[in-house]
Amino acid sequence: MKIDLFLTTCFSHETDNFSIDDEQPAMVVPFKEGIADVENTNNWNIYFVPLDKNFICYKPDGKDEESLCDVLLICVRPQERYDFYFVELKSKQKSRSEKGIEQLKTTIDIFKDDYPSLLSCLAKKRAFLVNQQHPFFQYNQTEKYEKFHKETRFRLIICATIPIK
Repeated sequence: MKIDLFLTTCFSHETDNFSIDDEQPAMVVPFKEGIADVENTNNWNIYFVPLDKNFICYKPDGKDEESLCDVLLICVRPQERYDFYFVELKSKQKSRSEKGIEQLKTTIDIFKDDYPSLLSCLAKKRAFLVNQQHPFFQYNQTEKYEKFHKETRFRLIICATIPIK
């Protein structure tokens, strides 16, 4: 099922640093008060689009609901260039990171099907798995990150802070 970004009114427009909390749907909260901190040091325009529990997408069988990632951040760069940052929030368990990676892949695949020309012209394509308890890149997982990039054409980043650069 198509996710129609252009009909949604469930987004916010940000230009400062802010945080994201996993409220279902996810929401913007003051900086340093959520699960993920977004550092917008250039004060670029960022559109915050909550996805999970905001858009309903069904699996190909038409019965079961897809599990989407929590948020899409659309960053408007100078000269009308755009970045897409898909964000999945995991507040505690390290073991849930595999599920989070699958949610990111599923969401990116849906967007690839729905907006193929839009995704092909993005300046940056990032997928962030934010986990407060285990926020750092694991170097022994290099193959997993390379596989994710090969399958999605997005760079997977595990962190606690999302830098907008």
